[in-house]
Amino acid sequence: MPDYQNMTATDAMRHAKDVSGLTAEEIGVAAGVSAAVVRRYLQRGDDYEPGLSKVPALCRAMHNTVLIQWQQAQLERQAEGVPPARNRAEVLTAVARVAASLGDVQRRLAESEARGIDPACARDVRSLIQDVIEDCRYAQAMLAEQASHADITEADPLPSLRPEHKQPWWRLWK
Repeated sequence: MPDYQNMTATDAMRHAKDVSGLTAEEIGVAAGVSAAVVRRYLQRGDDYEPGLSKVPALCRAMHNTVLIQWQQAQLERQAEGVPPARNRAEVLTAVARVAASLGDVQRRLAESEARGIDPACARDVRSLIQDVIEDCRYAQAMLAEQASHADITEADPLPSLRPEHKQPWWRLWK
């Protein structure tokens, strides 16, 4: 899934066009705008973006909701107070928490096997799924700072907690 939160409007429009497989001319005709306007939406370095009233028409024309998903991602705020990950182990721990939360959902559903999913079970499962979502958002927020950089020249990779060995790996087992 694309990282909509770190995309520009132009990147989102280009991605939507790529997903659609249509040309700028075809999108323009279907959306009721000129092909020149669509090409300008796609041009990097130009801050020309589709207006709010044009987004639904463009989505219908391209037969996808990429632009709406991009807007949704722009609206979602990163979890406040979540410190950025300092190392790989913190990210792995957060992902393990997500897996444990998902395991709780599976366990609750397994308990309901004999009697089926009654209203109380459905409420429990919904609540547990919300816990999974919150844990996912936490893990995602930990990586927000690192993900906002374009490449390795702007940010160092998150280090692992393994000790650095001064000798080559093949000499470690002597």
